[in-house]
Amino acid sequence: MGGTIQEETSILFQDKNIYLLDIPHSIALAQEGRSIPQQPAPESSSGTEKSTHRKIRNLLSCSPIKEPFPSTEPKKPAALAKVLDTIPISERRFHSELILPLVRDSLETIRAGYPHDRPWCEARAVPNEPHDSTEPNQHPRKRRRGSDYTRLESAPDAHALTKNEPPIILSTTSPNDFEALSELAIVKNPSSEPAIIRVGSWRRDETISPCEYMIPPKSSFVLCTLPLFQAEADRPSISHDYPIPGLPHHQKFNLILMDPPWPNKSVRRSGHYKTHHYSEMDVLTEGLRDILRVHSHDPEAKQGQCPSETHPGLAIQSEQSIAAIWITNAEKARRAAYEALSDAGFAICEEWIWVKTTCGGQPISALDGLWRKPYEILVIGRKSGLNVDVNINANNAPPLPQMDDLTRVSEAITTRRVIAAVPDLHSRKPNLKSIFENVFFMEAGHLKEYSGLEVFARNLTAGWWAAGNEVLRFNARECWVDLGSERNTDMVECA
Repeated sequence: MGGTIQEETSILFQDKNIYLLDIPHSIALAQEGRSIPQQPAPESSSGTEKSTHRKIRNLLSCSPIKEPFPSTEPKKPAALAKVLDTIPISERRFHSELILPLVRDSLETIRAGYPHDRPWCEARAVPNEPHDSTEPNQHPRKRRRGSDYTRLESAPDAHALTKNEPPIILSTTSPNDFEALSELAIVKNPSSEPAIIRVGSWRRDETISPCEYMIPPKSSFVLCTLPLFQAEADRPSISHDYPIPGLPHHQKFNLILMDPPWPNKSVRRSGHYKTHHYSEMDVLTEGLRDILRVHSHDPEAKQGQCPSETHPGLAIQSEQSIAAIWITNAEKARRAAYEALSDAGFAICEEWIWVKTTCGGQPISALDGLWRKPYEILVIGRKSGLNVDVNINANNAPPLPQMDDLTRVSEAITTRRVIAAVPDLHSRKPNLKSIFENVFFMEAGHLKEYSGLEVFARNLTAGWWAAGNEVLRFNARECWVDLGSERNTDMVECA
């Protein structure tokens, strides 16, 4: 591979398709206004090269996990057999034969090449006062009228947006003031500088500070409740053609990344965010498929036929058409993701496994656990029509619901990558922008221009679009701390 890492990077270690990544740092770097064409680290690189680029802001986080979670696995043979009976044989084989050996070997590769005295994550900015782990601590001098995250629920719904909704263009020379989040629908920051949105600044009460959100350069977002979350009777008739309200048909993307609210009993009980019940899986699958069908770039479209002639600025230089869906370890979620990708014309080409570890490099739970697995999987498809090195063509494959199992699809995937990372706050995923760019959009060492969209996003990414009702969640200023500030935070390292 060759080369050294010259720019700041969140990748602490890389060996071919194996990565060790720091989650808060990955999100922080994704706020920068330039895409960082990171040179691949040398094979077995430990990331010991120091960057000369000083990071000035830290994303508030939680203390890194030091010990694996206590086991909740069934201990008695009868209980174990009962659990196994509920898991399809194809799903057992998928995890035991394809995923588990790869994860185990990848962790060993990191341990062999990464310095033994270094933690598997960077120091984290952690509030030094008791706080709810789902929300960063607020400044002690000012009392807020509820959390920003609660107010995000007032985002416009699908009925409030039309296909001709004009976007709000932000200024970068002064804060952009709004009375409430519901005033924001389609918002753009076309500048190469960050912008600030200030909500509630019209109030005169000095005990209540306005909420500020930092909008990365060249980022755009649609703040709304997606139609697939609405009851069938309330769902707009145009929802299939406009699965993201207000986003026009001609807005196409080379990369669409989705983190859907899959059914999850523990998450439903905690109330962290809304999830779908398994009985609504077909609705969720249909919604994912519609988004991909309408907004993914068609690699067979000629540049002369692109909508850039009638819509200047929308020319797509990259011919890639990539879609990625985070899934849980439930068989129904994997089937739904495969089906949504296939139905939208994508051939499933890669799977990326995020392995959750302690700061000492141990999986947070048993690799072969039944109740809880220490990893999540990102399923990646490439639009058919490209020369794709896969053994299955999305257009020729039989409909997945008619298959006895998913073995044929999963065994045809030619590339799997492992990304180890110490978990951050609940539901935060690692920002994989730099890895996506290096894998799919680099040509002869140069980053090609591409368009990206993250659906169900909980933070913005520079240069990308984002859609959902929580797109601003972790872009609130209170989620960040400047080095040297007086804010009550500590930089916590894993001892």
